[in-house]
Amino acid sequence: MKQHLINTVLFGLRVTGVALLATLLVALLLSFKASKTYSDVWQQLGLSEKTAASHVQQSFIYGYLQYAGVSKARHIAVGDREAIAKDMLAFSKTYVKGGEFKKAYEQLRDSKKPTPPEKPRTEAEIRKKNIESIKEGIANVEKGMKEGNAEMKKMLQETLTMFQKQLKAEEDPKNPMTKMIADAEQQSFEYNTKKYNDEVKKWEKEYPADPAPFVKRRLQEMLDATKGIDYNAQLTERNGKKYFVNKTYEGKSDAWKMGFRAGKEVTETARTYVQQWIGEL
Repeated sequence: MKQHLINTVLFGLRVTGVALLATLLVALLLSFKASKTYSDVWQQLGLSEKTAASHVQQSFIYGYLQYAGVSKARHIAVGDREAIAKDMLAFSKTYVKGGEFKKAYEQLRDSKKPTPPEKPRTEAEIRKKNIESIKEGIANVEKGMKEGNAEMKKMLQETLTMFQKQLKAEEDPKNPMTKMIADAEQQSFEYNTKKYNDEVKKWEKEYPADPAPFVKRRLQEMLDATKGIDYNAQLTERNGKKYFVNKTYEGKSDAWKMGFRAGKEVTETARTYVQQWIGEL
């Protein structure tokens, strides 16, 4: 039975978006119903308490299983699995209410915040920038004419003449090209502002200031992923690997299969706990 649990965890090295199930399976490695404390278990796994808490944080924030210490799990005696699941889920529940998790969530939220569009330039700003650029080009050409030979000076004179014509056009406040550029930037700004406002609304919904709705969504993902598991499904072995006899189950998600391997006692205990947790949020 112990080896079965270890294999279950190894099977689910990565489960995107199913935070609580991942955390639960880590729980099978990080706690057991005996006289020893969490610290004793973490020590045997070669983990610190901080690292153990990090498993919960990373599973909620990024949605994938943290499995450091798995190689040492086989040396830890596992007791009642239902009690284990409840213990670690309670630990997870307490942790996500704490300041450390909230800080990690705020960092995630800030990293996902949309960037507002740059304000469009006015005609005067565009004209000023273009004039400065052209004058810089003229200065470089004139310097080259002083240092170059006759053939080079002839070539540079053509460039200088072109720059001078451009400068005259840019210095004209009625230059239609400058207005066209300003109008184009304004239209682009208006479009990007609308897009930005839509992204902000989506961001506020997915990453609200209060992490509770975010946690609730993660919990619901776990329930959705582990819904309708056939714990009595038959397996067959081919080339040293187990497959479902019912080929339909082979198309199920990794999370569904992980829940199957964890077993009804663990998975359904977790689902019941999570449903109650969601009701409190």
